[in-house]
Amino acid sequence: MKRVYICMGIFALIIGISVYSLCILKKSNEELYSRIDEIIELHEGGDTDKTAEKVAQLEQFWKGYYVRISFIARSSTLDDISYSVAKLAPLLKEDSDEFVSECKSVRYWAYLVYSNQLPRLYSVL
Repeated sequence: MKRVYICMGIFALIIGISVYSLCILKKSNEELYSRIDEIIELHEGGDTDKTAEKVAQLEQFWKGYYVRISFIARSSTLDDISYSVAKLAPLLKEDSDEFVSECKSVRYWAYLVYSNQLPRLYSVL
């Protein structure tokens, strides 16, 4: 009977850690989304200096995000997002048309990281 209780405890611990990881990921993604949306709004408003400042803040935020989320998600997906975040500042300096699309791709990649971590029957079995 002790083995059953130990197994139930281990199972409850695994579920608890999984839920906590999803909460951290969701909170981090929501902050990332708000930062990206703010950058897009500033860029469309024509305020280049403020946009450049927000892009620099996004790069700093991304470093912390990467460290936190790398324990949860695959690093190859996070590396793709890192490349996109690194391209934002040069694209802004060049006033490229790809700047907004790159911001949206960062947002979409972050969404994919979150959606891939949601428990599904095929991923559990």
